[in-house]
Amino acid sequence: MDKLSFITLVILASSVTTTLLIMAAIFMNHRHQSRNRQYSYPVSDDAAPEDPERILEDEAAVYDVSQQRISDLMSRFRALMEEQKPFLEPKVSIEAIANSLGTNKTTLSKLVNDTFGMNFKQLLNSYRVKEAIMLFSRDHNISMEDLRSAAGFNSIGTFTSSFSRFTGCTPGEYCKKVVGR
Repeated sequence: MDKLSFITLVILASSVTTTLLIMAAIFMNHRHQSRNRQYSYPVSDDAAPEDPERILEDEAAVYDVSQQRISDLMSRFRALMEEQKPFLEPKVSIEAIANSLGTNKTTLSKLVNDTFGMNFKQLLNSYRVKEAIMLFSRDHNISMEDLRSAAGFNSIGTFTSSFSRFTGCTPGEYCKKVVGR
């Protein structure tokens, strides 16, 4: 590299560095100014300042209404699951259940997760396992295939894994324990 090229490269690098430093200073100054900016809101002459206690009471009332709605939705959800037993339909969806409750799948999914500590599919399968246990207690001669199908399970794998998860043993082991054979 000749001397002229080297000097040009040094000047170019210096210019880039200077430009970057100036840009950084402008950015930092802008951030500092926007953080310290005072905002004022127009207030009409007849508007009284808000009472902090009233604001807190209003917020608590909104929270109570929300809690009441959540409680109502979960009560209706439990009643639906226990009375109409939609989980017995192997292809039931969270959308269908949410629609029947007058809500959406996102809200229902969040409430199920928060309330039961499991996702919607896991909760459906817990209801199905409970149903399978009840069905077996009524008829000790029911086949595993009929038990699986009657409880709403679509596959033997899901039936076995869900049953094991919620009872600690497979459906066959459970039935042997109950019948004693």
